[in-house]
Amino acid sequence: MAKISKSILLLIVVTICIVLLAGHSTGPAVIALPQQAPKAEEPHQNTCVLVEAFVVEVELSELYEQGVSPIGQKPNSVSVQNILKCLDAKNLAQVTTGVKVAVPSGHHGEAKIRETIQQIPIPNSRKAPDPVRYLKYEISKTFGATASVHSSGELLISFDFNESTFQNIPSTEDTPPNTINREWSGTVNLFAGQPVIAGATQNEDTATFLIICADIMDR
Repeated sequence: MAKISKSILLLIVVTICIVLLAGHSTGPAVIALPQQAPKAEEPHQNTCVLVEAFVVEVELSELYEQGVSPIGQKPNSVSVQNILKCLDAKNLAQVTTGVKVAVPSGHHGEAKIRETIQQIPIPNSRKAPDPVRYLKYEISKTFGATASVHSSGELLISFDFNESTFQNIPSTEDTPPNTINREWSGTVNLFAGQPVIAGATQNEDTATFLIICADIMDR
């Protein structure tokens, strides 16, 4: 029995040595880590979008004649088609401001315009006129837009529009002009070449609309 026990013990020792030598020869085990998939590129990152903003003033009476609801109740809320019909007619609507900016998809662009209007006042007296003086009026507008092209072809436009202008500038300095300040900002979804109403204000006689239109520029 003693000989058998010594044989078993010797076999165990030899087995352990073989396992240790095998582990030493093969080196430490290497755990394979999962590799991250390469980030997919934006399919429209090189697509350039032309975004346009128009301010349109429309006579409310004409919109009402077209069946537009005074409080925008559907299905009779005002549409771009209603505004276009007014623009086709004389003295019923007019585009007072237009500005555009081109941006790559996913990027922001901005256009800033500043103008100075100079006007000569007409003397109110029949006596010798004073030296000629010029009345200066500054008007400005800023339009910023971020455009993103979706895989469906729809365009997502985020915009900021600011305008400072005058209305009915008088021919003399006796009466100050009417000052108008407009600010619109928001986000709209639209399809290329199809304008949408992005903002509006109105008084008792006229309504003023901000129309946003965007189109994909040819490469």
